[in-house]
Amino acid sequence: MRELRTFELDEPGQPVSWRARHGQTVTALEGRLWLTIEGHPGDFWLRPGDVVALTEGDRVWLSGEADTARFLLTETPARWSARRAVFIVRQLVRRWNARKTDAFGDCPQTSA
Repeated sequence: MRELRTFELDEPGQPVSWRARHGQTVTALEGRLWLTIEGHPGDFWLRPGDVVALTEGDRVWLSGEADTARFLLTETPARWSARRAVFIVRQLVRRWNARKTDAFGDCPQTSA
């Protein structure tokens, strides 16, 4: 089973960003889309009907060229594997470490 979501971008040139999940693809439905993937040497210009498969964990930025930019985000759930479990654990550790702040971290000890 796949999950299909249709999105319409509100403002031309205003990018949206997310971290790709397993099995995600972007399909341009209307207007031209500008797709950037962190670490990829080039950007993609998508026209209606163009499809780009994303790799799990990629940071993605997407913006539209006109007011009527729409795209379809398709996601196919992953089967459980050791590689997937390691990826999930790393994501959880990254989120946990991002929550830590100096305000509640190492406080200087005072002697009485």
